[in-house]
Amino acid sequence: MKNSINYRIRKLREKNDLSQENMAYELGISKSAYNKIETGVTDPSAKRLQAIAKILEVDITEFFTDSKAPKISEEPKTQYGFATKSDFEELVNMIKEVTQEVHNLKATVQKLEETKPKTRKK
Repeated sequence: MKNSINYRIRKLREKNDLSQENMAYELGISKSAYNKIETGVTDPSAKRLQAIAKILEVDITEFFTDSKAPKISEEPKTQYGFATKSDFEELVNMIKEVTQEVHNLKATVQKLEETKPKTRKK
């Protein structure tokens, strides 16, 4: 059924070019257990749905929308000029590292200036 959660999960997984094996591995379950989620044999728990949404990089509400084609919250990573949430988080971490490095360099320069012999002014 096109409006079921399991159908939307499968479509989102396929749109992200992930296999059932990939999903099962990321979730820490067997492929057959994951297959049961996509085929509707097993209903995933709320916690499992959150984990699936995180892997697929979508909001959990995507599994409950009435539209036939699920909406992806982020554009494909190959599109020029678009940063995904994970790209943004990586950039923020890089900026933090560079900021810390600049702070360390400033402290080193200050220590060097303090130990530098002072010259007399004439």
